[in-house]
Amino acid sequence: MASLVVAGVTLAAAVLAWGGLGWLILNVPPSRPLSILAAYVLSFVAITASGALLMWLVRRPRTVAGRLKSPARYLSHAMLLAVIALFALWLQTLHTLTPIVALLLFGLYAVLELAVLFGTRGSVELPMRH
Repeated sequence: MASLVVAGVTLAAAVLAWGGLGWLILNVPPSRPLSILAAYVLSFVAITASGALLMWLVRRPRTVAGRLKSPARYLSHAMLLAVIALFALWLQTLHTLTPIVALLLFGLYAVLELAVLFGTRGSVELPMRH
């Protein structure tokens, strides 16, 4: 039950962030102070919440007892994706994002995900006594 509450909160965060970003783009000029910063913050929250929720829906992880696990476990992976995607967006605004740089950023994401995957294998979950 708690995982569904977390999923609902994550969905609400994603919807509100995408809606806020859409409103910001349509109603606030980029020359206004802090509008670009607000766009990056809303983009980060939107990408992170959407990515975590999408991955949770695709994988549907379950505990040993058969209950659904929380989508919060995918937030760190989605945050990494959001940081790299927003860095690519920033490079695009500077007109320095080339296909080679995009491939390097994709490779960086893959290497960091593999490092997290193999670096935490077996060390995250503690054995439980029954």
